[in-house]
This record gives sequence, structure tokens and C-alpha cells, in this order.
Amino acid sequence: MPKVSEQHTLARRQQIIDAAYRCFARKGFHQTTMRDIYQEAALSPGAVYHYFGGKHEIIAASFDFDYQRSIDLFTAAAASDDPLQSLTDLISFMFAGLREAAALGAGRVNIQGWGEALINPSLREVVRQSLEVYRTATADIVRRAQAAGQIDQAVDPAALSNALLSLYYGLELQLALDPQLDVEQYAQAVRALLHSVSQRP
Repeated sequence: MPKVSEQHTLARRQQIIDAAYRCFARKGFHQTTMRDIYQEAALSPGAVYHYFGGKHEIIAASFDFDYQRSIDLFTAAAASDDPLQSLTDLISFMFAGLREAAALGAGRVNIQGWGEALINPSLREVVRQSLEVYRTATADIVRRAQAAGQIDQAVDPAALSNALLSLYYGLELQLALDPQLDVEQYAQAVRALLHSVSQRP
């Protein structure tokens, strides 16, 4: 039997995760069945179970994938020579992506995931670790901006990081309930908040 390449394995897992994500967005975690997932993925039950032991593993994998994709943005921002501008750009990029993500049902899936994490210890750990990395990465950028004289030294980096992320997730929740919200106006308000603690004119 020919050996299956790692690239093929990753692609097949992603195919299943993407299919599950669409199902979760339409029906929710608890109403989605494994049958729904393998039919959406156009795969046999055996093919799906070869890569995942069940629905809860797929849920955790979908959050882990989203985390891996997001952390690349924070890593790039942290490496910038202009930390305040990189933080501003990161905020703009993330908020701009919320509209597209909402259209794909990502907000609904994330909100369900937070609720599920309250009763699912393994998923709670995935979500907790993701949030901790985001908070730490954002706080590090704030510290670099303070060291560069761009943000007021009196501002607590961890508190500002928490505030910015709370605003982001708050809008994601609101968009899931009201898709007509003006994302750009909200993003402008967040940038104004960041500007209020900056040392730039």
C-alpha cells in the first residue's frame, strides 16, 4: 500500500474541518451529526473517522486551526519596527475580516464554541490557550510601543490588551446577532481609543 503523504493528510483533515465548520454554522454543534459532516465533506464515514475520533475532536481541531492562522498575524505585527502602527494595522485588518467571517458563519461558530468550552474541558483548554497567546502577544506589542515612546507609559499593557480583544470579540458577538452593524465605524472607534493613549499627535 502506498504511503500517504503528510501533505495529503493535512489536506484531508482540512477538508473535513471546513465541511464541519459549514455544518456548525448552519445547524449548531449539537444539531450537527457526524453523518452531516461526512456528507458535507463528500467522504465516507470511514474516511472521516480515520482522521478524527468524533465530533468533539473536529470542534477542537477547527478552533486550533483558527488559532494557528491568527497567531501568524500577531507574530508579523510583533516583528514590526513601528509597533504602534503595526498594532493599528492589526486592528484594522482583524475588524475588516469580521464582516467576511460573519458571512461564512464564523462568528456563530465561535460563539457556540465559547459556550461549549464551558462544559468541554479539552475545548476549554484550546480556547484558553488561544486567548492567552493573543493577550500576551498584544501586550508585548504595547510594551514595545511604550519603549519606543509611542504609547503612554502609565498605560498597563495587559489591561489595554484585554480591552482591545474584548472589543473585538464583543463586535463578533453583535455581528452574529445583527449582521447590519457598521464594522468600519466600530473599528474607527477602536483606533480612536488606541490613539487616545498614544504619544503621537
